[in-house]
Amino acid sequence: MKIEKEACLTDFIIEKPISDSESIILIPEVLNKEEYISINAHVLIVNRTNAEIKSRFFEKESWYSDAIRLNKIEVLYQPYIISQNHETVGIVIDYYGSSRVNPYESTELSLFVRNGATLERVLKDYSISQLNGETDGMSSGEYIEHEKTISPIINSLSKFYDLSITDTITTTVMEDGTEKSVKTVTTTETLKYKNGEYKNSF
Repeated sequence: MKIEKEACLTDFIIEKPISDSESIILIPEVLNKEEYISINAHVLIVNRTNAEIKSRFFEKESWYSDAIRLNKIEVLYQPYIISQNHETVGIVIDYYGSSRVNPYESTELSLFVRNGATLERVLKDYSISQLNGETDGMSSGEYIEHEKTISPIINSLSKFYDLSITDTITTTVMEDGTEKSVKTVTTTETLKYKNGEYKNSF
């Protein structure tokens, strides 16, 4: 592939075996290291014996890391069964912000399906977990947390199943380190596959 190891975020290079013969490999290639880090995404399925690339995905400047820093990347195999005929690969990325006044954390999911020599992305950077806060920089403030669960809706009439999303939203108020109030509400939405990707259904 002619990618130098020094040109990558080596801590985030991942190999995940998915069978006796194949592995998923994630290579984050750094494109820019100046004011921010811009990362090219390479996602491959390779033969574990001879390193032949069987399927691949590439996107230029797929991820960024600046004030909101990339903290962790995880590769998942078949995290959800979203089709009768396709294998599914998931990429989960954790971000965090270092501000004490406005703390921020986010976990984003991308889903790919294997289609011959191609890995096709059908869901891009969908936030499945997020925390936002406004504080005094010490021990008082308000935090809003979203935790989403994804459940495929089995529908044989669709190429890809609809995805039912349940979002549990928790608002917590802290005062001098003491929890003053907690409020939790739940919302739902549906993602439908259309024109090559999943989108909100309204």
